[in-house]
Amino acid sequence: MTDRVELLLRNFKSYKLYTQKQCLEFLGERFRVVLGLPEDYSNQQLGMELLDRVLLVHLDSSRDKYRLLIFMLRKLLALVSGACCDDNPDSPANHEVMMPGYLYGNIIRERLENSLQAVRFDILNDLRRHPTKVNFFDTKYIQSKIRKTNWDIGAKLINFLASGVLSSTTGLDLQQANGFTIICEKLNWYRYLSHFRSIHRGGFFTTQRTTGVRKLLPEAWGFICPVHTPDGEPCGLLNHLARGCRIVTERLDEEADYIPAQLSALGMTEAIATTIDGRKNQTVQLDGRIIGWASEKLCRKLAEALRIWKTEKKNHVPWDLEIACIPPSNGGLYPGLYLFSGRARFMRTVRYLANGREDSIGSLEQVYMNIAVKPEEIPTGDFTHVEVSTTNFLSILASLTPFSDFNQSPRNIYQCQMGKQTMGTPSTALLHRTDNKLYRIQSPQTPIVRPDIHNEYGMDNFPNGTNAVVAVISYTGYDMEDAMILNKSAHERGFGYGSVIKSMEVDLTKERGAARYGPPKNHFGIGRDIWKDHRGQETVDTDGLPIVGAKLEPGDMIAAYVNDTTGKTCWIKYKGDEACYVETVRALGGYENEPEMQRIQITLRIPRSPVIGDKFSSRHGQKGVCSQKWPAIDMPFSESGIQPDVIINPHAFPSRMTIGMFVESMAGKAGAMHGIPQDGSPFKFSEEDRAVDYFGKQLLAAGYNYFGNEPMYSGITGQEFHADIYLGVVYYQRLRHMVLDKFQCRTTGPVEQVT
Repeated sequence: MTDRVELLLRNFKSYKLYTQKQCLEFLGERFRVVLGLPEDYSNQQLGMELLDRVLLVHLDSSRDKYRLLIFMLRKLLALVSGACCDDNPDSPANHEVMMPGYLYGNIIRERLENSLQAVRFDILNDLRRHPTKVNFFDTKYIQSKIRKTNWDIGAKLINFLASGVLSSTTGLDLQQANGFTIICEKLNWYRYLSHFRSIHRGGFFTTQRTTGVRKLLPEAWGFICPVHTPDGEPCGLLNHLARGCRIVTERLDEEADYIPAQLSALGMTEAIATTIDGRKNQTVQLDGRIIGWASEKLCRKLAEALRIWKTEKKNHVPWDLEIACIPPSNGGLYPGLYLFSGRARFMRTVRYLANGREDSIGSLEQVYMNIAVKPEEIPTGDFTHVEVSTTNFLSILASLTPFSDFNQSPRNIYQCQMGKQTMGTPSTALLHRTDNKLYRIQSPQTPIVRPDIHNEYGMDNFPNGTNAVVAVISYTGYDMEDAMILNKSAHERGFGYGSVIKSMEVDLTKERGAARYGPPKNHFGIGRDIWKDHRGQETVDTDGLPIVGAKLEPGDMIAAYVNDTTGKTCWIKYKGDEACYVETVRALGGYENEPEMQRIQITLRIPRSPVIGDKFSSRHGQKGVCSQKWPAIDMPFSESGIQPDVIINPHAFPSRMTIGMFVESMAGKAGAMHGIPQDGSPFKFSEEDRAVDYFGKQLLAAGYNYFGNEPMYSGITGQEFHADIYLGVVYYQRLRHMVLDKFQCRTTGPVEQVT
């Protein structure tokens, strides 16, 4: 270390700088052009401004910056010597979230700076060409320069929100220029909710070939869901917050200002002390500012005192204060007591065993804490905390998969994606919504088997599927390759029936014969030139608006208007490819410059009954297409006369290992027979307390086989099958991927005869 310091001093001597003033003048002289400050600033002032703007900008005091630079130098030397490891930039322990408000504020600030710079350059140009015209005391002159500048800051922000493209002269120190905004789709409630819990590492990392950015690290436990991430290109980059995780958005500065004095009273040596033995003492930092020094033993004492104060809400210690006490180790992270009270941090709630109260912990401090997952584990180890719930490390959507601990992990990942692609219930106020396109399941049901979080988040208000009687049997050749057979009678009773709701707008100012200026020439209505029995009046009323509830075929009339110039009635046709029904008609406008109604919005409902080729899935990632609607008279039936709604092939299970679907089938069957909902929360069962025993006893009490198998009979021959068939109730989802949306996109070419 002595040799390295000597080399630094020898190298610095060549600059011939011996005082603070000389160093500041040296920096100011070289950065004068870059800073763009007034010319009357001295080099020393410019050097000071450079340090304030660029160097450790989170600190205000030069003395604090000096202390932190020395700390950084010591940490660097420790890293080179192998005493500590480097900080992992991909670890969530070192991450914060870029919140929208920060980005909006930076865009507005940069736009203001650009406008002010434009005014400045304009005045400087006048000073060079016509110096006599420049008069800073003349308000008219200043106003003329301001008017010449574009001050439309709102337009820049609107363009950013509409396109997601960041048009910036500096780049705002971000590694990407687009993809900042997404459309908040309301396909169903799962998808809508997930938008507000998603977190993306950044578009820059999608182009990297390394996988280190995408890896799931232990530090992410409880903060980032290990299951809810897409498969494919964004895997590991587009993540979702665990349901127990939250982002700190409030300022804690005022409460955190009391902390240095409180720690000093407990024995911490203040940062201004002149004699500190760096070999025995560790640094104590608050939001990146060194506030003192303490020994390893004292650091643990300080951390424990702060934790008790914050859980008991004493001594002005904020509840969201992160207390990371890193002990000395051989090659671990650099030791010290690091406190954080800023915004944009990951925080989650656990229970502190010392006083039984809830504690808010961060991603860095969690690594050095002993947290039990279940209360039963507490006697077996030296634990300080216990999880509030065993499923808090999963996202909201991942927690809704029943018996997910029985499944192979990729299947749970697939369900998180398919749950967001389901035709569900996007809103409870569909009649009042004007979305371009919505999907709705017409006859949804609450699942018989549901995790406890299902009721906690009120998911029954937005049901996503239907309870189906499912038989696992190879009954026909139509169930190969994950295909499923649908009971034709169940289909006729409304199983999986859905609707696509679309909205269209009719604007008379854009129709033929509209007036460019002056009063409108087109008016909604039907003129006298149309006879009473005209086919257009079957769907359009006398006011020119479509009849609510009318069925429209492609090419039918959807609106009518009369043109003043010709005096004739003009018809507007429905240009869709499918039959639909008129749900609502809304009159738009009412502004002062619109003397009469010129625009309407029409909401159309397109019925989408399941057809061959439509996709369905269970909540365990078992996706398949409807291959055939089998007549009920030919469907197999059980001894009690039950016919399955869905038949799936047994080959769907061995390679996928979705044991959770087997358990759900048993639980759903028992719940249906006893009329009770079943708890499908994961981690409820073990080798000693088995799920098959719990639900098997319920089935036995209802008069069924212990393991869910039943004798079944062929609907074609009436003979009993040689093997018992696994029959139960599974919650099925209909996906939005439908043949009617895709068949017209098929290119010409050879056709595979098998399909």
